[in-house]
Amino acid sequence: MRKLITFFVNRPVWGNAFIAIVVIFGLFALFNTKKSFFPELDPQTIIVSVFYPGASPTEMEEGVTIKIEQAIKGLSAIEEINSTSSENSASVRIKAYQDANMDELLSEVENSINSINSLLALKNPY
Repeated sequence: MRKLITFFVNRPVWGNAFIAIVVIFGLFALFNTKKSFFPELDPQTIIVSVFYPGASPTEMEEGVTIKIEQAIKGLSAIEEINSTSSENSASVRIKAYQDANMDELLSEVENSINSINSLLALKNPY
């Protein structure tokens, strides 16, 4: 470290050149950085929530969560599936690949979930 300091003290032009290069790269980065007050991000996540009053977490997992996971498992645009079962509710978070068509995936997920026959008893008739 001492040699580096000695080098720049003995050759002040190199120190000033180094500072100038850092400033130039900083200005270049400042003007080329995208700026947005609210950045526009395409959502890549679908969340399926099911509410079943009076059901235990085990009932929600066995009767709802596992069936939803099995129904959507074969869809090609899905990168990751995370699920949570708790008392009275279940939630399945579906993360899609970055280049996936979210409208098409949402339609496929809806169709897959609506085709589960055992969930028809859970739907609200009103």
